[in-house]
Amino acid sequence: MNTRSIFLLVISTASLLTSYAQSSPATTAAVSPATTAAVSPATTAAVAPAPALAPAPAPALALAPAPAPAVAPVRILAFYNPQEDPSHVAFAESAVSFFSGFNGSRNLSFESTTDPAAMDKEGLKDVDVIMMLNHVPLDKKQRKVFEEYMENGGRWMGFHKSALYREGEWPWFTRFLGGVVFADYNWPPLPTPIQIEDPLHPVCRGVPERFTAPANEWYRFSPGLRENPAVQVLASVAAESFPLGISRVFVSEDLPIAWANRQYRMVYLNMGHGSNGFSDASQNLLFTNALQWLLATGMPVEEKVAVAYVTSWKAAIPDPAFVTHINYAFGHVNETFDGVIVDNPDRLRQIVALKKQKPSLKVLLSIGGWGSGRFSEMVASETYRASFACDCGRVVKEFGLDGIDIDWEYPTNQGPGISHAPEDTRNFTFLMRDIRKQLPNGMLLTLASAASGKFIDFKAITGYVDFVNIMTYDISLPPFHHSGLYPSSMTGNLSCYESVLAHVRAGFPLDRLVLGIPFYGKTSPDFPQGMGSYGKLIQLEEFEKCWDDIAKGPYLKDSNGKIVCTYDNPRSIGYKSRFINDYGMKGAMYWEYEGDDREGSLRKAVFEGVFEGVFEAE
Repeated sequence: MNTRSIFLLVISTASLLTSYAQSSPATTAAVSPATTAAVSPATTAAVAPAPALAPAPAPALALAPAPAPAVAPVRILAFYNPQEDPSHVAFAESAVSFFSGFNGSRNLSFESTTDPAAMDKEGLKDVDVIMMLNHVPLDKKQRKVFEEYMENGGRWMGFHKSALYREGEWPWFTRFLGGVVFADYNWPPLPTPIQIEDPLHPVCRGVPERFTAPANEWYRFSPGLRENPAVQVLASVAAESFPLGISRVFVSEDLPIAWANRQYRMVYLNMGHGSNGFSDASQNLLFTNALQWLLATGMPVEEKVAVAYVTSWKAAIPDPAFVTHINYAFGHVNETFDGVIVDNPDRLRQIVALKKQKPSLKVLLSIGGWGSGRFSEMVASETYRASFACDCGRVVKEFGLDGIDIDWEYPTNQGPGISHAPEDTRNFTFLMRDIRKQLPNGMLLTLASAASGKFIDFKAITGYVDFVNIMTYDISLPPFHHSGLYPSSMTGNLSCYESVLAHVRAGFPLDRLVLGIPFYGKTSPDFPQGMGSYGKLIQLEEFEKCWDDIAKGPYLKDSNGKIVCTYDNPRSIGYKSRFINDYGMKGAMYWEYEGDDREGSLRKAVFEGVFEGVFEAE
């Protein structure tokens, strides 16, 4: 595969594809702030966004730059069958016209062919994405070539009739598609309301959660798609669309129309009928997002993080092997509102000394914590704020730290009994700005945020902070999960998925968000006292261990069937790690290091899941 070329194109292709998708004659859909990630000035190797068109020519008197090394184009090869019925050929020809618009931009090369013989090992060796625009009649040898292409890291984008295989026709393709085969279709083609199911997924990013697709016939596939843990359903026909059809009617049922199989780099889109398939901006954005996602590379491993909070009041020295960052808890705003107090400074020096064992380790002072006040008074005064920010710089230099983490819980919120004011959110942004100015170049500025995504103007701080640690825990008490990954009957009002989505909608880039994981359980009043940490609660034998397969989280029941504790274990961390990698998040954070068991089961699960893709999920 043309990996080097793809890497060079990732950032610039995003803006190109998005703008091109929205050049549709139809009303342009609004693009969420998450569509194009902002680059923080704090990033030491920031990459400037590429312009939408070719760069302007250099001034006439400027010396011509040395020619760049030739880079092979990123090739997209689309197959379609001109012998199909006219409506499916019309869609394919419209697709060729649409995607050909990328040619000559960003070294992208879109080609199309009507010859199945092009499904040839030699011909595909430089192809980065295969598209199938309708049903392509492949013989046994050509099918084998396609199978090998996909099994070896190839990328596929299939439309509508490309998946029309019945039971037993092509068993490998059935597995590839997610374990389902074509079953039926509705008629006639009708404009159809579509529901985006996974707004966090890059394929759905910026697409309105409800839009009306141009007239299309829809294929129904055999049951089982959602039961396949490898399948990510991205969009489906909205419930209000049913009954769907006139002469052939889908009465009322679950009808996914876009999905990915995470065992491959593929996406299937059930659109593909008629020449108007590219007339809607929202649908076009779904298509171009899919192509962008297929072309994208994962986050470089050196940019991922595994952040451990280590407390000042405990004694254990953490093993740096399974962390990239340690946030030392805590520092505080001093009593005169103009400086920093450090709890147990000798312990902080011990933690910083771990950098001798692991030079790449980053150690930050976390300032705040639940019930830590005086923030509101400090940020309200320009003088106090400037002095506090200056003292943050002093602390970083004095202790040899790598940055500051702000854990104000929470601006404008009176919950923990600390001072607060309506202006806190605005002033928090000023605080981030002022601390950033005082930190030496290359130092980190991070923060811990509420799971709700409230209290902070995330869009305003993107230029000042490096990443945000979301406290996706303490969300509820038993019988509800306090850190359930997905919404279920046991997640109460909020899940981790919904928390991350709230931050993205608030304007913070997904690739700079860090998912918080608790190393402790939330317990009922009658739970054994002092046994809430993971390392202790797993020793209790009087409770039944249970699993919520929707939220992907464990819990404990007593002998009466009452839920008395919700927590995380290596299995749930496996699902969370996969979530982090699937959605391109920056990594994981946990509170707190000493909640783990003696074997370090949780910290190892975090590190191996985030960095090595090793999950105990299945």
